[in-house]
Amino acid sequence: MKKITLSKTLIFAFAFFMLGFTYAQDRTCGMVEYMEEQMKDPEFAKEYERTQAKFKAEVERRLSQEDFALRGGSTIVIPVAVHFPEANEADRDCLEALAQNQLDILNADYTATNSDFSQWNTAMSLYPNTTAGVANIEFCLAVSNHPTGLDPELLEGEPCITIGYNFGGGNNLDSNWAGYMNFVVRNIGALGFSPLGGSIAAGQAVTMDNNAFGSGAGCGSGASGVIPQAPYNLGRTVTHELGHFYNLNHTFNGDGNGVCGNGGDGIADTPEVANSTYGCPTTGSVASCTAGQAALTMNYMDYVNDACMYMFSAGQTNIVDAYVASIQSDFVTGVCAPASPGFNLAANNSPVFSCPSIDTQAVFNLTYTTVSGFTENTTFSAIGLPANATVAFSPTSVNSNGDFTMTVGNLGATTEGEYTITVTGTSSPGGVTESIDVLLKNTCTSIQCITYESAQNLDLPIDDGSGGNPGEILQHVLNIPDAAMIESVTINVEIEHTWISDLLVGVIPPGGTFPEDILTLWSGNCSVSSPPGVANFDITFDDEGIPLPGTDECSNNQTGTYIPTELLEAFSGIESQGDWTIVIADFFGGDTGVLKDWSVTVCAEAPLSTDEFTLDNFAIFPNPNKGEFTVKLDSNSGNAIAIDVHDIRGRRIFNNTYVNGSDFNQTVKLNSVQSGLYLVTVKDGDRQITKKIVVE
Repeated sequence: MKKITLSKTLIFAFAFFMLGFTYAQDRTCGMVEYMEEQMKDPEFAKEYERTQAKFKAEVERRLSQEDFALRGGSTIVIPVAVHFPEANEADRDCLEALAQNQLDILNADYTATNSDFSQWNTAMSLYPNTTAGVANIEFCLAVSNHPTGLDPELLEGEPCITIGYNFGGGNNLDSNWAGYMNFVVRNIGALGFSPLGGSIAAGQAVTMDNNAFGSGAGCGSGASGVIPQAPYNLGRTVTHELGHFYNLNHTFNGDGNGVCGNGGDGIADTPEVANSTYGCPTTGSVASCTAGQAALTMNYMDYVNDACMYMFSAGQTNIVDAYVASIQSDFVTGVCAPASPGFNLAANNSPVFSCPSIDTQAVFNLTYTTVSGFTENTTFSAIGLPANATVAFSPTSVNSNGDFTMTVGNLGATTEGEYTITVTGTSSPGGVTESIDVLLKNTCTSIQCITYESAQNLDLPIDDGSGGNPGEILQHVLNIPDAAMIESVTINVEIEHTWISDLLVGVIPPGGTFPEDILTLWSGNCSVSSPPGVANFDITFDDEGIPLPGTDECSNNQTGTYIPTELLEAFSGIESQGDWTIVIADFFGGDTGVLKDWSVTVCAEAPLSTDEFTLDNFAIFPNPNKGEFTVKLDSNSGNAIAIDVHDIRGRRIFNNTYVNGSDFNQTVKLNSVQSGLYLVTVKDGDRQITKKIVVE
């Protein structure tokens, strides 16, 4: 389980919130604050030391050859992936173009081929000790061999752009994207931040605000739009933050409180400067710490407007070249060249659960996607099936994008167990092959979900904070008595509070400690551009939900199912039994509220049907059906009857409670569900039964 400290998730997030108040006037960079917090994480610190050791070794190698600017061969190509977790899929074409636009800016800025670099010809006489730098690197937007299973719209052969994918659960690191130079573009309130000396191997990223990425008109609108805003609308903020990733520090000693004598950025040909420079000063008008020498205000690592920064020094690009060369082996290869014509296979519902005593077949839904205009006919085969099972594909062959099914039949003659089935597609006449593994859990089990609720109307007060500092942190414990290995979790939280963007909400699982093991659900979301604030929410946090609302996207009494700030998948594989703790902190004064209630829904693998009813006439019919069915049973318990419906991945799609009559007869209508297998759980007090239904 990922360990997230309170200071990292709370204080750092709200530091950005405070920076946002000056966003429109002044450049902001969260690198220093980010590094201060991240270095408290032993794993981050260890990775930082590893990359710095590689960098120092590369510097020593270059110095030993008496050429610090050693080129070391051909230009180093850096594969890039760009992530837009809050953008809309409808804007994909525009976002792909905007990402390429930003890479074009980077390629020009780092190689001194940007059009405004010509200003250096006039300015250079004021800086006799400085030579402009040209880095030996090139950025490319990856187009092939994309990581699979992360964004269904990330197609092979298309630019490596994710939309709606919650990179790192809202953090600046995602191991799924190790090997790429990652840019994450989302609403952060400040312009951007990056680690100082970032790790490609760990999947670290440069994070940018959605109003400081690329140039031009941008894409979309509102909080989900990515729209460059003046005076930071020429893509130079990414140039600046990427400099930090490649080990460049600011050229100045402080931001308003700096003094001379601290050495600046430690690079000889960038004059030491006490403080950052804003706006667009006249060349040579700002003094450095050396008498008679001007500050290099047009340098990308200062804070001037985009239109007034246009160069790196040679000393800086030497650092960049050495750093990139030291981590070159960490980059993925073969992703920038166009993909070879072919196809990809994807599984949409693996694993599939079955039971030989009650099932005759199991159906896998798969997708076939062509690459680079591939049109050959493809047929399918499978190995790894249970003994005595049959297999059939529908359609039996394909030559264009679409879905197909694999039906594993004759299950009544098979043995219980887990079976990894390899599905292979083979094209003709070219003989292109691709394979994918799916899992058949022929174990008479299923993913079943149980909701554990706190008392209603807890009305636990949330202590008021002040000036970005939390008040007394509220903690409340919910005990789960049942032991199960967690497959997935969803959490519902209801809060009444007059300004919910003041809040951070997290949860600690059984065995976890405060504050080390807090997983953040909500981090100052539902902010507004002007008072009054948004009040109250009753939200379900689910990794399968939609991105959390951005600025001005909320209303009072906000409801919905949203992806939490940090993914709940961190709890997969741990035991559910024990004390779960909700943690709530308020960071700003003047608004108060209470925790009304909260619940944890645990989905885990369990025997397929636990029939504990001793009552007569239990039935679910018709089955199969079109999404409408009737539940019938006899009960004199007096308990309300609860009906839950889950898909085979354990996601609840229906939940309701009904008044119990002795002759219970209730029709359930599932709205617009896809065809497939579903699990219906009927509860009568402590007794329950789970049955499978098929929706055609």
